[in-house]
Amino acid sequence: MPDQAALEQELRQLHETRGAIEERIRYAQARGRYGNAGEAEDGREDEGAALVELDRIMTRIRAVEGKLALSRRGLKPRIG
Repeated sequence: MPDQAALEQELRQLHETRGAIEERIRYAQARGRYGNAGEAEDGREDEGAALVELDRIMTRIRAVEGKLALSRRGLKPRIG
């Protein structure tokens, strides 16, 4: 059975990472809107890369939340 404390710690870290990525997206969007031509293009590219990272983090958050919910019920996930 997964360790609840370890899952809760991982979940906290993932949410911290999510917050940092969201801040990076906001900054990239501002550069995309208000930067000069080169800076605006870099901002749009960085926003795209950050969105891919955010999607990965959100997927991992959902997985950890699911494992944590199962663990709290005394169950073990079928996979992983």
